[in-house]
Amino acid sequence: MLEKIVKRLQKADINGWKIEEKSIEGQEYFFVKRELDLSRAKKVRHFDLTVYRDFYESGEKYRGSSSTRLSPTMSDDELQAAIDEAAFAAGFVKNPWYPLVSSSVERLGSHDRDLQELSSNAMEAIFKADNREGAWLNSMELFITRSSHRIINSEGVDVSYTGYRTYIETIVNASGKEEVELYDQLLLSLPEKRIIEERIHDLLAKAIDRSLAVSTPFLKAIPVILTGDPAKEVARYYLNQSSARMKYDRISQVEPGESVQGDERGDRINLSLVPDLEESYFSAPFDEDGFKLSRRDIVKNGLLAGYWGNLRYSSYLGVETTGSAMNFSLLPGSVGIEEMRSRPHLEVPNFSAVEVDEATGDFGGEIRLGWYFDGTKRVPVTGGSITGNLRDIESLYLSREVELESDYLGPKSMMIEGFNIAGE
Repeated sequence: MLEKIVKRLQKADINGWKIEEKSIEGQEYFFVKRELDLSRAKKVRHFDLTVYRDFYESGEKYRGSSSTRLSPTMSDDELQAAIDEAAFAAGFVKNPWYPLVSSSVERLGSHDRDLQELSSNAMEAIFKADNREGAWLNSMELFITRSSHRIINSEGVDVSYTGYRTYIETIVNASGKEEVELYDQLLLSLPEKRIIEERIHDLLAKAIDRSLAVSTPFLKAIPVILTGDPAKEVARYYLNQSSARMKYDRISQVEPGESVQGDERGDRINLSLVPDLEESYFSAPFDEDGFKLSRRDIVKNGLLAGYWGNLRYSSYLGVETTGSAMNFSLLPGSVGIEEMRSRPHLEVPNFSAVEVDEATGDFGGEIRLGWYFDGTKRVPVTGGSITGNLRDIESLYLSREVELESDYLGPKSMMIEGFNIAGE
């Protein structure tokens, strides 16, 4: 099928093409409480095709592109029609011209692992952690997949690799002052038992606290500790400030050598792109264009060392191409979590949604679960909100403790002074 697609592309009225071939095998399980409700296996293969057409306007060269998905079951007429339609559509897209990745050939293998055995390991860890009084597993979805990727293009790229992905979606309930539920999504490469057990155990404990929570009180200026996913989203703001795409689109205003932070006291940001982050769901040796990825230090001591981005946006800025790695890491900071918690504070691990404006640095979120410590006792709270701007905060301290959170490895907690807390 791939050879058939390439032959037709070579005859098409286009100036370049790229094909991402994906073969995915998986095991999927759906549980209600501890009872298996549905299980199924899947095996799919498809081709994501992008075609490029070049043209001139007022002396300037442009490149248009259009993408479509091709199936191995397509007839010859269906295949040709899909290619012709994509080629036609590409002529209506007007982007400044950019090159394609060229002359890269590499085949990377991996150790074959039994998907059913991996699934059993994950289920064992989940149910082992489901042992709390007053809280229980409501439902769970578990997907274990092996994905084989091959990327080829008209400029001589032919790279391939295989990876594993674990997706665990859980809903837990707890009964206290009222019955509540919490939702969690855990993404890993292989189903590491220790990580899964700790995650489920922590989720159940949070559900119990949420069921006993009181309304967040009106609080004067005290430090806010962001733990888990909210800390990751703050870190992502600094990642976006160093993006070549953000710079080209004039969202980021930072120049190399300038600070990505404000004038706050505390720890400086040290951020890197890490394509092969251990246990990450998103690890890959190549980006979606077939560019070979490697670790890159992007922000050093709060200062922008250089932009990161794919070949297109790097060429627009005239900077070295790093590729678009899907993982990033942040070096740990100077303060332990227990030290952060030793003074009055509001700690929040769960918002209804976290909003961090990548252009302005505005932060906002409605508190789903938090803990207020008044210097004597620590009580779970819910409701109210936290707002502020990351460019105007008074201090930022990063925890010495780190954790993997989806595509991020870095401080588990951040302590910020200068946020506004609205109680109920």
